[in-house]
Amino acid sequence: MPSVETLRALSVARMDDARALLSAGRNEGAIYLCGYAVELALKARICETLGWNRFPDTGREAADYRSFRTHDLDVLLNLSGVRHRIVSGMRQDWETVSKWRPELRYAPAGADAELPPAAVMIPAAERLLGAL
Repeated sequence: MPSVETLRALSVARMDDARALLSAGRNEGAIYLCGYAVELALKARICETLGWNRFPDTGREAADYRSFRTHDLDVLLNLSGVRHRIVSGMRQDWETVSKWRPELRYAPAGADAELPPAAVMIPAAERLLGAL
């Protein structure tokens, strides 16, 4: 079970990775890691909102909290307790980043025309991370 501190540190590290991939011209990888960073930050926010030290991810805890074990950013935002603040104050950033899906890790380069380029997604995600 990752701690809140671990989730936050991983989120920062994945954003660093996303920026590095963007600099190397690896748009799809940058987008994937950018969305993953937001997922991790949302899971940390859920823990903070609920007063948990760790995110339930194994054993009985995971079974008891199946709805929390998702990669769906909209579901995680709903569980985080900050949906209204994010959607009302950062609507464009949220709409940009929430197009992310974990299945992107399997997509060939250029396969998802609905996604914004990493140069747009990364700054939007960074602003969201600052608010989470």
